[in-house]
Amino acid sequence: MIKILIVDDEPAAANILQVLIHHLASFEKEVLTSNSPEEAVDLIERYRPSLLLLDVEMPAMSGFDLLSRIDSTGIDVIFTTAYDKYAIKAIRFSALDYLLKPIDAEELQNAINRHIARNNDYAAGRQKLVDNLMNNLKEKSSAAFKLALSTQDGYYFCSPAEIVRCEGINNYTHFYFKEKKPLLISRTLKEFEDILSDHGFVRVHKSHLVNISEIERLDKEGILWLNNGTGIIVSRRRKDLIIGALAQYGK
Repeated sequence: MIKILIVDDEPAAANILQVLIHHLASFEKEVLTSNSPEEAVDLIERYRPSLLLLDVEMPAMSGFDLLSRIDSTGIDVIFTTAYDKYAIKAIRFSALDYLLKPIDAEELQNAINRHIARNNDYAAGRQKLVDNLMNNLKEKSSAAFKLALSTQDGYYFCSPAEIVRCEGINNYTHFYFKEKKPLLISRTLKEFEDILSDHGFVRVHKSHLVNISEIERLDKEGILWLNNGTGIIVSRRRKDLIIGALAQYGK
């Protein structure tokens, strides 16, 4: 049985979410709700849910504050939030799940399915993701965020500045670093483009995302040369975008 706790200071929002879960999820479950983050802290310790659906914006105590006050070992978290760009960026950098309000039933179903699919290895390492989220939220600028990358061997945390380029192959992304061995990540290049676009990365080809600071030059043949000697063909429709990006960075 999956024990689920919904924490949202708005009773109507919590009740709707509870009804949706009962309607969508065919697995054996127990779903509780709490409209007080203060009370939820004690409830979590007693109830020990396997899944916590946690509202980010609550007046007395934010969802992040609540998370910092509990032992979240073995508890999976899906954040619920109205659009908060900084909070969402921190969550995505930490490879954690979130749902935008108003909650879409299909997105909720997919998030719950991902929770069910996660294995014990994820549960054991999930605390590292939460710790990374908390550290990212303490930073004054998202430029200092650490990106969480899930590999077969566990989690790897890096700053965007360490990344030279990303290469997408189907639903996987190869990460290439300045000083570390490449990593293969089971997420699409589009996902990382959305995450890294504000950190000096540009899509130069349907399969390539590049750190602009690692670009040496763009030659007349449309090949982008990186500082490490790698050459990447720039797609024709992206050439003007790349030239503009390079000019913006003084390249």
